[in-house]
Amino acid sequence: MDADDRARRDYANLVASLVHDLRNPLAALAGNLELLREELGDVALPAGALACMSDADALVARVLALVGNIVDADALGRGTVVARRAPTALAAEVERVQTLFAAEIAARRLAVELAVPPELTAEVDPRLFGRVLQSLFDNAVRYAPRDGRIAVRAARDGGEVSIAVGNSGPPLSEAERLQVFAPEFRAAERVHAARRGRGLGMYFCRLVAEAHGGTIAVVVGGALPVEFVLRLPAG
Repeated sequence: MDADDRARRDYANLVASLVHDLRNPLAALAGNLELLREELGDVALPAGALACMSDADALVARVLALVGNIVDADALGRGTVVARRAPTALAAEVERVQTLFAAEIAARRLAVELAVPPELTAEVDPRLFGRVLQSLFDNAVRYAPRDGRIAVRAARDGGEVSIAVGNSGPPLSEAERLQVFAPEFRAAERVHAARRGRGLGMYFCRLVAEAHGGTIAVVVGGALPVEFVLRLPAG
């Protein structure tokens, strides 16, 4: 075994250990939150307490999905994950993912504009597609300025559907656009302005798009400075 093979093996072992150490307590936390809701089912809780519980549910779901992205990005990169496709209603998925970010959207006073026809479907793996949407929403919420805008629009174009997620944050430079879908991309000049780097999220989106025979790209010159457009087979 050469040095490169040992490095890849060590990295795979590290990823597996990290995922195990994160996933188990997070799953336990999700279970405890569900049990707490059942125990307090007959208790008239203040609105603030209910909102905090909902936020906790959403945050746990988001972190569990991010842990899943680590596993699937590695497997997708090696070609060992196959997308299990099924007709998936886009509007329902967009609304579901939006609720995960409701607290941050409200806290930062972001306007969210949705233009997704309720009848529009795509032939995708619902689990992987949902996590791509979550990554795109996360990126949009993170980079949009306070009192800014997020827009999600979808349409059918022949045998494909396009899903665009944009925000009113700063545009990407040409160099950033060329690198944004690479593993571990960080826009150095944006790190201080954003709470986290883009990192694995955009790389994961690219791998999922390719696993479906689709594409994802950054579009410039539209109504918003930053817009990611995902193209996938129509349902």
